Amino acid sequence: MTGKLARLKYAALATALFASLPLAEAASTLETAKETGKITVGLANEKPYAYIEVDGKLTGAIIEVLRAALAPLGITQIEASVSEFSALVPGVMASRFDIIGAGMYVTPKRCESIAFTNPLTQIATVLAAPAGNPNKIHSLEDIAASPTLKIGSQVGTAQVEDLHRAGIPDDRIVLFSRDVEAMAGLRAGRVDAIYYPALELGELIAKNGGNEVERVEPFTIAKGPDGKPLLNFQSLGFRKEDKDFIAALNEQIAALHSLGKLVEILKPFGFVAQDLPDLAITADKICAGT
Repeated sequence: MTGKLARLKYAALATALFASLPLAEAASTLETAKETGKITVGLANEKPYAYIEVDGKLTGAIIEVLRAALAPLGITQIEASVSEFSALVPGVMASRFDIIGAGMYVTPKRCESIAFTNPLTQIATVLAAPAGNPNKIHSLEDIAASPTLKIGSQVGTAQVEDLHRAGIPDDRIVLFSRDVEAMAGLRAGRVDAIYYPALELGELIAKNGGNEVERVEPFTIAKGPDGKPLLNFQSLGFRKEDKDFIAALNEQIAALHSLGKLVEILKPFGFVAQDLPDLAITADKICAGT
């Protein structure tokens, strides 16, 4: 009995000793990524944001910004996890991948579930006009103030409301069934400008505009009922616990922006300087709706 009691005593003592030791914390996503040199990005395989080329190369506007921001952290390998866009938020929450890199808009609703870096881009609806912008159009209000200028856009789209809000009368709004038809109308002189989301317009000009059409710059972005510019902000999405990773990327993104490198990375994908958000615009402010 004495030996048995002694063994029980020592077993109890060992259990108490191990219980008193602090538990080792699991490595964070950032720590793991730095150790392995790689991360996995969730994407919906959509141009120009994040997609896989026919030769298997992973690229896109958001991917290339992420690549540049990760490099100083020693993270050089990016692997893709392709899914439906609607599955990206639940996917990152379930740790099926590390980052949402699909050019997702930051919205207060999404902020309830996940966290975001500060925005990489801002997406506005903008104008295209004949090369040289002969009518000197720089806002929807310029068109509204003219008695003759006509503007084209697409039937059933949200941007038509902007045209009405700016005070452009219906008899000077020409609505087309498709964006390529609007471009053809502009080139044929049926309208003096067309109004589309920036990236869609950039792709449209590249494929159908030739040297006859250009994006209007500078352009005063239309405002909503609250007086704020109508903009959507794209960012990188994370699990809420990945605050250290978000902070590290925010620092790198701000540096790319300040050095003029961010716009250079984005240009090949149809972005221009006006598509970069002010550094004062943060994810926290967007999430709060301010």
